[in-house]
Amino acid sequence: MSQTILIETNEDLKKIFALNLNTFVATEVILRQSAEDTIALLRILPQIQLIITKARVGQEDTAVKIHHYLKNEAMETSLIVLGECPELANQVLCLQEPVSWEILIKQAASQLGVTVQDAIQKNKPDYLPVGLYYFYDIQKVPCDVFIRIKKGPAEYQFIKRLNSKDTFDRPAIQKYEEQGLKEFYIPKDYIQYFTTFVTNSLVSKLEREDLTLEDRILTTAHGHEIVRDSINKMGLEESSLQLSDASVASMIKSIKDSPQVAGLIKFLFSNKVAYAYQHCHLLALMGHYILSKQSWYKVEHLQILSFVSFFSDVTLKNHQQMQISSMQDLAESNLTDAERNAVMTHARDAAAIIDGHPQVDDYIRTVLLQSHGKLDGVGFEDDPSEEIHPIAKVFIISDCFVKILLNPALPSTKKEILPILYSRFSKPSYQKIIKTLEQKFQ
Repeated sequence: MSQTILIETNEDLKKIFALNLNTFVATEVILRQSAEDTIALLRILPQIQLIITKARVGQEDTAVKIHHYLKNEAMETSLIVLGECPELANQVLCLQEPVSWEILIKQAASQLGVTVQDAIQKNKPDYLPVGLYYFYDIQKVPCDVFIRIKKGPAEYQFIKRLNSKDTFDRPAIQKYEEQGLKEFYIPKDYIQYFTTFVTNSLVSKLEREDLTLEDRILTTAHGHEIVRDSINKMGLEESSLQLSDASVASMIKSIKDSPQVAGLIKFLFSNKVAYAYQHCHLLALMGHYILSKQSWYKVEHLQILSFVSFFSDVTLKNHQQMQISSMQDLAESNLTDAERNAVMTHARDAAAIIDGHPQVDDYIRTVLLQSHGKLDGVGFEDDPSEEIHPIAKVFIISDCFVKILLNPALPSTKKEILPILYSRFSKPSYQKIIKTLEQKFQ
């Protein structure tokens, strides 16, 4: 196993970075407090392969001091700097803060010459958990499926619940959910086989023309959950690419087939669709209506907006994070420091994750980065400027409208929501977009 030195002053981030570096990059993490501590250790353990450090710790130019030592000793140890460090900007990898753990492990894996998937494979336990939503749209499984029973403080027993030859339906799976079960377990040697089987089954179903609107939306919602889960565990793999493409195409079809808002909202709520997809679908629906009324609208703009809607919150873990739409919301939230950090950078992180997607170009990347009014994808702009891309402006207004609509603590009628938007977004182009949205409810 490789060894990595980590210097991080935030205690929450230190724990998160260390845990995920060990889990997803299969590297032993050694914590240090300063350049002096690090250099002292390097004299004893020159085989350290990677150092991840804050640019500065207090008044100390930590990264610069470590870099000078590595250079003077002709050591090949890689260095990743957390935060701005102009002195080293053209010499080592410097990550702009706040840094998400997903981006950090991706860069650490690259520096160590390993893939995240290979590292995970080495560290896998005998059984791996998968959410119940993986089973909603299949009627059989390609391998045996287990549940986990706790026998002691750190001891578990795995009991078979579905045989590889069994057939079942969604109500059968939902009965487990009603009993409090949240996940099944798959033998580690079959997890890739299982994931591929489920992905192929969902893609085939989403490509069918005979699905009812309700079944299409539910299946697309499950596809959305699986893509999010897969990306957060393994990154954007081929199976995730295929399922995301089929899901976005299915979402676009359902938007075209059902442009009415009231009935759709009732359906999304009554069928307990996860908040992440409620937000994603309604955002794309509202955005499409606004786009369709613009003189510059082209058919491909719906594809761009839907794609960005699908991936915009992909790195966020809970609906409390997804509800945030301003810096004030973030400051008043009960989120942990790590969760706040993830919200701050989620647009930038999503853009980095989908960078390898064959459909992603500068057009899509720009809209995603600017989806909260900031040019660099970090934070929220309460009153975005006119510099923002036109499609990103449509996204911003639609996103704010939907987040208010979905929040039970906020106004729920269109007549109450629209004045909030008018007062927040003062620039002429945003006011014009809100006016277009207002026409949909007249």
